[in-house]
Amino acid sequence: MKYFSRDRFCNFNLHYDSFYSLEYFFRSMQKLGVKNCELIAGHQSLYMDHESIEDLTEVKRLRDETGVNIAVITAQNCRFPYQYAAKEKELVEMTYAFFANGLRMAAELGAKIYQCNTGWGYWNEPEEEGQKRAADMLRRLSEFAAQYGICLACESLRPQESLIGWRLDQIKKIYDMIGHPNFKILLDTTAMGVAGETIDQWFDVFGKDVIHTHFVDATPYFHYAWGDGKRHLGKDLKTLYDRGYEGLISEELTFGPYYQHPFETDVKNLAAFSEYLY
Repeated sequence: MKYFSRDRFCNFNLHYDSFYSLEYFFRSMQKLGVKNCELIAGHQSLYMDHESIEDLTEVKRLRDETGVNIAVITAQNCRFPYQYAAKEKELVEMTYAFFANGLRMAAELGAKIYQCNTGWGYWNEPEEEGQKRAADMLRRLSEFAAQYGICLACESLRPQESLIGWRLDQIKKIYDMIGHPNFKILLDTTAMGVAGETIDQWFDVFGKDVIHTHFVDATPYFHYAWGDGKRHLGKDLKTLYDRGYEGLISEELTFGPYYQHPFETDVKNLAAFSEYLY
């Protein structure tokens, strides 16, 4: 059965960004007929820091020439120095400035979703302290995002990455602490699987506030192209369909070999979707 339009497919450029230019990524999406993309910001192909963002004229030209919509901006949030649960006062303000610049970039490029997570804090402190700082930061950013009509979409991480935001109950706790209409949820099937959770459980808790997905195969640990892991694409898509999911189906592919051959990886990945997208 075909569950979703191909126009709902979205590709995250993480596996292109290390070794290939942004133009190569956009031209590749054009060749593949992919209509939506998610871009990593704060890297060499789309630079920003806490003080400034690059001139985006060329990025907008690539978007317009290829017809690939920039649906989501993800300011780098899984490496130092910036993280949502930062503790030290100066780092907190630098972090806020960095992510706020990411929101300014998203607004200029027309993206309506800004991907985030909880950060990780310090592992030798009570998790409640890191969660409170994450909630404070994400609330500030949600208020700033509202000025541009952008929603934050928060995903869970894996326990090797964060101890304050890797389980569904922790994300719900922070979601409740924030209590802002522009703070929404991103379902990452890898992090979800590592935690032993299901798609249905996430929709049971968040319902229509699940506005974005990192919808990938897994073992459950890695972010694999479909067919390289152990999940069942058809069953997972059916669950999204049955739960009335209205967002994009975004591919976050981070397994080592994909970085050398990102286009070939995408050809294979899209082929797996062919019997389920119309």
